[in-house]
Amino acid sequence: MNSLLIQFSFIFFIITLGVLLNEKFFKIPTEIALLCFSLLGSIIIKILTSIDILTPGTTMFEQISTINLNKFLMDGVLCFMLFTGASDMRIKTFVKYSKQITLYALLTTVITTLLYGGIFYLLCVLFNAPISPVYCFLLGAIVSPTDPIAATGILNKLGLPEDIFSIMAGESLFNDGVGVALFLFFSAFITGESEGGFAYVMIKELFGAIITATIISLFCLFLLRKTQNKLYHVIISLFAVTACYTICDMLGFSGVIASVVCGIFFGSYTNYMKEQGLLDTKDTTYEVFWGTVDKLLNYVLYVFIGISFLFIVRVEFALIVILAVVVINFITRYSGVFVSTCFLKETPGGYNKNRFSILMSWSGLKGGLSLALIISIASILPADIYEKLLFVVFTTIIFTTIVQGLTVAKLYLKMKKRP
Repeated sequence: MNSLLIQFSFIFFIITLGVLLNEKFFKIPTEIALLCFSLLGSIIIKILTSIDILTPGTTMFEQISTINLNKFLMDGVLCFMLFTGASDMRIKTFVKYSKQITLYALLTTVITTLLYGGIFYLLCVLFNAPISPVYCFLLGAIVSPTDPIAATGILNKLGLPEDIFSIMAGESLFNDGVGVALFLFFSAFITGESEGGFAYVMIKELFGAIITATIISLFCLFLLRKTQNKLYHVIISLFAVTACYTICDMLGFSGVIASVVCGIFFGSYTNYMKEQGLLDTKDTTYEVFWGTVDKLLNYVLYVFIGISFLFIVRVEFALIVILAVVVINFITRYSGVFVSTCFLKETPGGYNKNRFSILMSWSGLKGGLSLALIISIASILPADIYEKLLFVVFTTIIFTTIVQGLTVAKLYLKMKKRP
């Protein structure tokens, strides 16, 4: 029998058990619950293996950790996850808050990347474990983008004012493209395949993706309008997002940004059609399909992260590294947000700059893109360096998802009560 099918069967078993236990007892965001359950399972397997109760390499947890996460994400499901996340963003909303979204997506990501790389390099020197500055800045580019899927899933439940939610969601959608451009820029120094400066890479990645996605999306929306069948709408949308992602990938543009743009077009257009009474609102096939895809792929991803962590990451001084990474991540994110906020005439939500920067920094969760980027460079980094950077990325994702994800609602309510 296909071993991959067996592994996914086990993943769905964990998801089934996890969602039922969470619904009955814990009642926390499902993605966070699944990450905690799969991480706990990995810890138990690791302990049983270390005391010779289980034989290393024989458990399903260890077999799942060998699945190529980079191919699963970058060559598989990431475009669909980004499409569904962006479908809630309307074009008119983006235009309304375009200045704020652009500022936070671009300036905050650049500042965070450079600060993170610089501080991480200094810490490595301080602990007598020097790493090339290029590797440190590359790491900064990997962990700087926030995850739109995780962030919007939690922010949706907080009852945030429209301007704050729209800005946070918009930034998390578009800073992925900036992060990828920075990632390509710094990785080019390692591979020696530089195509130009950051501005060139950014323009090529961003505008190439936007133009390509706009053309494909408008063509597919023209086809969509020719039929009322919601199943056909699903098929057309699947073609649109896969075409946007793959064509941009072939042309050297950002498939990430293309998927986001495609999602915004489809979300805005279908919403407009409903408002004009041009779509049958009783038939929810399209909405149910993409809602299910969104949840299912998220669940699978977080189970992957929890299972893989202890089996593919080994590093010395783990506790010190974890503490350092947690502090650096917040400080650099806060600095980037605060500087960007200083360029705005009015702070969103009526907060002062400090309180808004804290809220936006703490809600900046990391996820699938960061994981895919770090795994994609395994072949171009020395093994010992890659292992350290991999541990940092995994730690950042797990901490921001579990700790920040579970406490951001309390932080918002606490700040909301302040005069």
